[in-house]
Parts: sequence; structure tokens; C-alpha cells
Amino acid sequence: MSAGMLETVAIFPKERPGNPTVMRDGRVLVSISAVIAPEYAVRAIGTDGDHRPYPDTIWAGKPRSDGRGMAGVIGIRTDVDGIVWMLDLGDAGHQPKLVGWDDRKERLHRTIVLPQNVLRPSSFTQDLVIDQRRRRIYVADMTLNAEGVSDYPAIIVVDLDTGLARRVLERHASLLPSDEPVRIDGNIVSLRAEDGRTLPYRYGFNPIAIDPLGRWVYFGAMSGKAVHRIDAAMLADEAHEAALAEHVEYWCAKPHCDGFDVDAHGNIYVTDIESSAIGMASPAGYSILAQDDERLGWPDGVELDAEGRWLYITANQLHRHPKLNDGIDASRPPFHVLRLRVDAPMRANDA
Repeated sequence: MSAGMLETVAIFPKERPGNPTVMRDGRVLVSISAVIAPEYAVRAIGTDGDHRPYPDTIWAGKPRSDGRGMAGVIGIRTDVDGIVWMLDLGDAGHQPKLVGWDDRKERLHRTIVLPQNVLRPSSFTQDLVIDQRRRRIYVADMTLNAEGVSDYPAIIVVDLDTGLARRVLERHASLLPSDEPVRIDGNIVSLRAEDGRTLPYRYGFNPIAIDPLGRWVYFGAMSGKAVHRIDAAMLADEAHEAALAEHVEYWCAKPHCDGFDVDAHGNIYVTDIESSAIGMASPAGYSILAQDDERLGWPDGVELDAEGRWLYITANQLHRHPKLNDGIDASRPPFHVLRLRVDAPMRANDA
């Protein structure tokens, strides 16, 4: 076990934190994993242990007839203007949507509903990154069907000026799951089907990140062992859509992971779910930065702060939840938000 530099930021006795985002002033927000159907979708970490709903009880609560509220959130990011973008998964009665909250003015900035034509019946819109330079958001649609397989994974490109969205790279090889199951503590991550069958999950496209300079978008399959990337300028421009598949580049190897972030040098900070660890992957190789069997049980999401000093991490033991553990609840609360000192380069000339 290597956890000397791993610091506990917050503890959740019951709720499972999903993904973190770090505000410019150091405040930390976390989505609350939709797997438990929480009362509130997003919370702001409080130093006193009181993690209040964010931005308020109405917007963080369940969908209302007036359009406010969110069915469930995993993906959450903050842009340089203080707009917190939350990706609402939607449900049977509500389309997935992006909710942008202006933290500085404490009011709604914008909502963008993802139209049906960019979704699939198995859509699972679970993460996003913001391309500030090109006014785009890239949504990771893993897709997950009733057999536990990512069948039609794709990137959804959302234009923040027009609100229009398009679906690209659907079923590209870099987004598809591998045949190798995710195995944690000797157990295969699996679901119990309605007919009683045990089905190993085959997770496809999940982690996505954009480097601090806005040059490259990095992505991979959760159950895959590779990180790929594409030029952000090409991904943003509809004129290049037909040629996108030819411009996907292999970047480096990685372990099975749920989330990752990237620095200016292309180092990938990954949630190594099979090792209960945080690691760093690059073309030079892979190394574990911190490992903790309890606090890092299923490290889910990560985000570097604006200076690259700290990597913030959520860990929620998803592999012990009945939906991922063949119907058996082996959870051992509490669940954690952590941080790790990494001093990541955030500019091209950083040493």
C-alpha cells in the first residue's frame, strides 16, 4: 500500500460521490452517483462535513414540471468563466441535458437539451469536457444495453453558441469495449439479469479529457487498455466529420479505468479500478502514484485543479454495489473524496 500523500477531503457516510470539479477559488463540487438514486444530484463539499446541495435544493433535486431539477448527474466540469456544467443523465420522462450554472452570478446560465437524433436507446451520457477555445462541450456517451455491453459508444459534440449537437465516431474501435472483463478483488464486475443470468459488464467509452492548452481530446474505453486522442480543432469543426476516424491516434497504454485527466505534457492521471489506485500513464509507461484498498475502492473520477498542484479524486466502491456485484451488496461505507499532490505541468514550457 502506498498512500502517504493521499489526503482525505470529504467523507460521505451513505451517498457515493461520482465525479469532482474544482472551482478557481478552491471549492470542490461533486456529483452524487446515480446508481443509488440520491435525493440531490450534486453537492458542494463543506469543510464542516455539511455537503450542501449545489446550486440549491431545487436544481440539485429531482426534475420538476417547470424544467428545473436533474434526474441524475455523473459528469460535472467548471469553465474559466465560473460556469458549472452538469450533465443530467435524464430518465424515462426527461431527455438528457446540459445544465450550466453561473456560480459568480448565482443564477442559471443555460440549459441545452440533447436531442433524440444524437442519442441511442442505450445512451448513457456520463461524462464531458469543455473546449473553451472553440466553444464546444464533448459528451462521452458510453451506451450500455440490458446485457451490460457498450453497444453504440460515441462522442456527442455540443456547440455552446447555437446549442446544436451531433454524434461522431460511433462504434469506432477506440471506443468499443474489450473482451477482457473488469476484475476486482478476484471478482468479475457483473450484473444479475432478470432471468437470473450473471453477465460480465463490457464497458466501452468512458474516460475523456482535454489537455490544459486545448490541443488534444484524450479518451478510452473503461474496460480497454489504450488511451487514444484526436485533434480538438478537428473534433470541433463539422467540416472534418467525415475524416475524424482517420485522425484518431493511439497515445499510450492504460489499465482498466473509470476516469482520467491529462496535463500539458500528455501525462494521463487514471483511476486504476482493478488496483484500487491512482496511476499515471504516458508513452513512457505506466506507474502507480497512490494505492489504498479501502479509501480508493473503485476510484471513479479525477480532476486537476487550475494550477495542476492537486489531483482530486472520488472513490465510491461501485464494484461492491449490487448492480455491479451480481446482485450482492458488499459495500463498506463511508465513501471518500481525496486529493493527491502531483504538481502536474499545465503549460507547454513547464519542466
